[in-house]
Amino acid sequence: MVKVSPTWVFMVVAFAALVVVHHSNTHVGLLDARERRHAEEVKRLRAMIDHAQRSADAGGASVAPADAPPPAPAAASTRRCRCARRPRRRAPWLARVGLPTVPRADDADYLLQTLASFAAELPRDASDPAHGSVVVFVVNTHGPGHKRFDEAARLYERDAQFRFSAAAEAAPPNEKRDSGSANRPGWRVRKQTRDIVSVLRTAEGAAAYFLFAEDDMKLCGHGLFAAEYVVRRAERAYPNFMAVRASFGMNGIFIHDADIAHFSAYMLAHQARRPPDHLVVEWFAGETEESRTYRGDRQHLGFRWNFFDHIGARSTLRAQTSGKMPACYEELLAPVVFPVEAYHPKRCPNHDFTPCGNLRTPALDLGAMRRFRAR
Repeated sequence: MVKVSPTWVFMVVAFAALVVVHHSNTHVGLLDARERRHAEEVKRLRAMIDHAQRSADAGGASVAPADAPPPAPAAASTRRCRCARRPRRRAPWLARVGLPTVPRADDADYLLQTLASFAAELPRDASDPAHGSVVVFVVNTHGPGHKRFDEAARLYERDAQFRFSAAAEAAPPNEKRDSGSANRPGWRVRKQTRDIVSVLRTAEGAAAYFLFAEDDMKLCGHGLFAAEYVVRRAERAYPNFMAVRASFGMNGIFIHDADIAHFSAYMLAHQARRPPDHLVVEWFAGETEESRTYRGDRQHLGFRWNFFDHIGARSTLRAQTSGKMPACYEELLAPVVFPVEAYHPKRCPNHDFTPCGNLRTPALDLGAMRRFRAR
């Protein structure tokens, strides 16, 4: 059936009326007064037809005649459009994964193993609505000569879910090459702090959340499912959370994209005072006046289960860590992480976050997935 627009129906009716009036106007014996009335009616109808034609030319939008009075305000419609809508691509739930990388001794292939663990979890089919909702930003902060980075860039060059770039923040003027100590950064650790800032600035503005990662920390099996669960559950219980700790070191920390600029500036300003994995905790926990003022009443959370697997021979930040490193889906407790950011079983025995006061739904037992180690 051909659908006729209301505009054209109006034009046809108006034209018919015009013909009738014109025929009446030429009838012999009409009085002068009647002729004047008919002439005025013909003029009015012609104006209405012209108006309808302009409306049709404008794509159906209403076009008022030049001498028409302003239209009265329309009453608010309570009808809802039942138009068919194209399905929307799912909005990214994770800002992006930021992964700085440098060459390792003997060109160890930590980076390739780590990226393979992400590739195993990412959607492979580009038509999948989740495809592209997670993108791994791999940033070479070393410069030329990073063999494994070059190999990875070639391997994943056709996969839009991986992006490769090189970036490095400039060192402060008169930077000294001092050795430092475990808690007082030497020049190498200060550079690592700046490298993290390079990654943050590379990925800034990409989506809602940013996840810190390291090039020798493989994502555990079902790791992206766990990551999405962490973000959605944390946001529901503590809207606009400050951060979520879901691994150890400078890894497995979720922050909002909107906080990247402030955190980057904080890291650069304090790079000579503490290592980056210390600075990030004091920032999101509000342990300094500056970070406390920025944080306000927002909450940071410690997730119960670790879903990254450390494969490096040693920590990139220090030779030793406090306590045994947890493997896939083992509990993430102090002293591996600081008490202020850790999950506390005694405080929240039936939940998977600390704090847990706002949690209203049962927790998933991700600890049951301990056998799903990184590939």
